[in-house]
Amino acid sequence: MDRAYRDVAKKVKIKGFRSGKAPRAVIDQMIGRDAVLHEALHEIIPDIYPKAVESAGIEPITSPEIDVVQILDNKPLIFKAKVQVKPEVKLPSLDKIVLDSFTKKTASDDLKKQIEKLRNKFATLNVVKSRVSKKGDFVLIDFEGFVSGKPFEGGQASDFMLELGSGDFIPGFEEQLVGVKAKSDVEIKIKFPESYQTEFLAGKDAVFMVKVKEIKSRKKPKVDDEFAKNVSKFDTLAEMKEDLAKASAERVKKDNEQLFRTNALDKLVELSEVEVPSGMVKQRVEQMILEFQDRVRQGGEGGENSPWLQESSEELKALRQSYEEEAERGLKTDLALAALMKREKIEVSEKEVDDEIKRLAEGSKRDFDELKKEIKEREGNAFLKHRLSMNKTVEFLVKKTKIKKTKTKKNKEKE
Repeated sequence: MDRAYRDVAKKVKIKGFRSGKAPRAVIDQMIGRDAVLHEALHEIIPDIYPKAVESAGIEPITSPEIDVVQILDNKPLIFKAKVQVKPEVKLPSLDKIVLDSFTKKTASDDLKKQIEKLRNKFATLNVVKSRVSKKGDFVLIDFEGFVSGKPFEGGQASDFMLELGSGDFIPGFEEQLVGVKAKSDVEIKIKFPESYQTEFLAGKDAVFMVKVKEIKSRKKPKVDDEFAKNVSKFDTLAEMKEDLAKASAERVKKDNEQLFRTNALDKLVELSEVEVPSGMVKQRVEQMILEFQDRVRQGGEGGENSPWLQESSEELKALRQSYEEEAERGLKTDLALAALMKREKIEVSEKEVDDEIKRLAEGSKRDFDELKKEIKEREGNAFLKHRLSMNKTVEFLVKKTKIKKTKTKKNKEKE
């Protein structure tokens, strides 16, 4: 309380007294004792609360709700802090982390896809006049989309070339343009997927008014030496294939590694027992909302009047609901990984931190010592260390994850 009175006396001007010299009775009379009590809490609790948390051995995940029990002169300050704590995670034993199956991509399939992409890229398009459209054709269209009878931003286009069967457009849209004639008008009804990348359209029913202006068929080039000369720097098909095969092998290797990581994480979460508190989910959803709103502002979608920036809008309420499942899933993954890291005592050395800072410095063309100092001053390496620890835990999990062995026909016959 003494410190609180001194601080208040310095902040307010009281006639007849120099700054910081007004007595307690005068301060109480002029600005009220409640203001002093508030100042005392503001000064003391941030110092005491972290020690209380450490003493209790808990990990809070929300800001504390403070309830002051006692704050009197010459008496100890007593307060209660109500927080949600990190939930306990019951992890499976490592020998239980077994994938039922894992289908790897192959370099040969990827090579075929790369060659087919080149064929499509260098194909010629010929106008179709005597038949209706079919899968594999290209249609030149104008369209406008409506949700609840109103046009929506980004739902209009003119002279849009769409390949039927490519899967590039909204599910259900391309299929309804198969079997149509050029110079015809088509009404298309679709439902946006729940996971649609434009959040405000996710799960919504929509109607598109489409004008089919032209239909074109594609003629792909023959795959031979002449093709290789036209689409690459090589003179023969064999040379081009050899070069493409190297890139395919590297790409497939990375894709398979990432796919295995994802499957291993999914299995860990599936076998772990954890109840994510609603407070955690709410905080994660709000974080996702803020990130989305930043993208809206950067994209200039409606400016500050955009419904996505209005707290009471129906669009924002629907977006919050759509984020809840994703937020809970992400939190379960984070909690399971953190628990695994703690159980297996996975730590990151200072050398590993320095190596990562060196990698970041080289990537951004920064001086290593300068970047290291900046990171240390900003976060004390805590965030970087946590990220590296989590990555290290994922790699540990990947090494321990096994694939269930399936019995071959030969083995079954022996039995």
